Amino acid sequence: MLATFSIISLAAALAACAIVPEKMGPAMDLSTAKESTRSQQQELMSVVPSGGVSSTVQSETSGALFECETGGYYWPGNMDVVLSDGTDGQALLEQIRTGWSAKSGWTVQDKTSVNGNPELIVLSEEGFRHSIEFSPDRNALNVLSSSACFQMAGTPEPGEDY
Repeated sequence: MLATFSIISLAAALAACAIVPEKMGPAMDLSTAKESTRSQQQELMSVVPSGGVSSTVQSETSGALFECETGGYYWPGNMDVVLSDGTDGQALLEQIRTGWSAKSGWTVQDKTSVNGNPELIVLSEEGFRHSIEFSPDRNALNVLSSSACFQMAGTPEPGEDY
């Protein structure tokens, strides 16, 4: 399980390199960006009934912050929810798409992931981004996220946990 989470964490960090939110969050700092991103991940996964979860792992820190094209930085994080046998991950993606498409300030795009799996991209007007992939092989939903851009004094230090 730890090896799987390590691989997923590495994938999140690498995927985050391609994710560059363009908008600056409303007067956010690192703590607010991180808390907001993690809270949104939990809200996205709240469609999964408690009996439908086999395990959940959510990153608490990131070993890197990434620079936004518009200045500032964004925090990347991930959440992996392994579903119980019989839980329909594809139907859960549909629930997420329907629910978040109706939320003010959010858009949802259907995609196919680089792994060939169904994926949703959930974007906020503030610049938060969540990529939710359903892996039928693992019967899991994996959320790769990036916060809206925020300002901070100095530059991120390599090897620090954020």
